[in-house]
Amino acid sequence: MGSKLTLDENYIINEYKKGKSSLIISKYLGISKPIILNILNKHNVVRKRDRCSSLNIIKTNDKHIAIRICPKCKDKVKVSSNNSSTTCRNYYKIVEKGSLCRKCSLELQKGIYNPFYGKKHTKETLKKISEKISNNPPKQGSVSNKEKKLLTELKKMKQNPKGSFSVGRYVCDIYIEKYNLIIEFNGDYWHCNPLKYNGDYFHPHKKKTAKDIWNEDKIRVDKIKEYGYTLEVIWESDFYDLTYLKKIINKYERKN
Repeated sequence: MGSKLTLDENYIINEYKKGKSSLIISKYLGISKPIILNILNKHNVVRKRDRCSSLNIIKTNDKHIAIRICPKCKDKVKVSSNNSSTTCRNYYKIVEKGSLCRKCSLELQKGIYNPFYGKKHTKETLKKISEKISNNPPKQGSVSNKEKKLLTELKKMKQNPKGSFSVGRYVCDIYIEKYNLIIEFNGDYWHCNPLKYNGDYFHPHKKKTAKDIWNEDKIRVDKIKEYGYTLEVIWESDFYDLTYLKKIINKYERKN
């Protein structure tokens, strides 16, 4: 019995020093938290509330920031919150889970690894989406935050983009003069992304089917191309990690 207790104590101390909390250790071993804390106290091991001192938590303005390392790419990742205790807790929680950075996480979700790959919304889901948007419809025609972000990213890439560019009777989202390139940003809902909507889906605000919307979009694209412009479409679903945008720019940079 005595040797078993010593073995448990060694395990508890080692796991605690690795960053696991007394609560997690107690749940794993099936021992109450006070017993775990008594063992840690007996051996003068750093308490949970003091383990933050081992982190280099930096305060900037109203944020407390700690730096962790992504286990896959080894890049530095910020963990931040409004107070140091929460930053400390979040840091160890993320490290214990072995969480990847956003870039690596998104990379693992591409193609067949994406949980939504090859799936479409069910009729029930589409009905719920329509009801939700009907109660609080988005404003069509205004420049969305995502379009603004695309413009910002293109400016960072030194592409000198122009927003709300007129071509004939059409107002296009983005124009890059050096490539004679129009970039259209299609919202998944307003343009019925084919990866999410079937052709017979009836759009409650446009009062037409998804297939009709696709046909109208194709006519628009063809007409703009007739003016001599090249054109690329970025869907809302392809927007989030900006990889698709970078591929487009790389393609036209190679042509020039």
